[in-house]
Amino acid sequence: REDGVPLLVALDHCGDDAAIDAHLSMLDHVMADGSHLDFSDNMSWTASVVRRTPGVSVEAELGKLAGEEDGLAVAERDAKMTDPDVVAEFVETTGVHALAVTVGNVHGAYALPTPDLDWARLDAVRAAANAVGDVPLVLHGASGLADAVLRRAIAAGVCKFNVNTELRAAARAAHDPTADVLANAEAATEAMARVVEGKLRAFDARA
Repeated sequence: REDGVPLLVALDHCGDDAAIDAHLSMLDHVMADGSHLDFSDNMSWTASVVRRTPGVSVEAELGKLAGEEDGLAVAERDAKMTDPDVVAEFVETTGVHALAVTVGNVHGAYALPTPDLDWARLDAVRAAANAVGDVPLVLHGASGLADAVLRRAIAAGVCKFNVNTELRAAARAAHDPTADVLANAEAATEAMARVVEGKLRAFDARA
């Protein structure tokens, strides 16, 4: 912030009330993850987080993001995805400020070398969210997605991407077992910075 770069402090994937409450004074954003709950309980719990966190942006998740796609049958894969038919009710009832969606995105490595997303589902989710307000959509598991896929997601209403796997991979690749800790830390930082720069360019909707 001292350099004029807008930054937010975020607590990601937290389903623990005590942990959320303990860190509220330090947070700008919390990803209140109730995706392990059934729809009704997720909606009720997320609404309670929104009510008691004024001034903090709250993101929720509908659907359950898989760690990988390998071994999932079509029916199982679809069951994990965000259901557009419940989006409007969830957004309106919870008052959530952002919604993480599951439309073929996964945490970690993708099973296919050129992964794509379920665009029809994403468009339907966007339309449902628009019916009750302009709620930003969030895409977790953005590592490994081509720039063209990211830009298509932006056009469909995704306003926030989470990237982790590519950053870790860059840091690991920069590691030199013969170098000291400081040199490796500097090399990892530089490698991750290059990934971040590339992602920021890819995320620029004006590009």
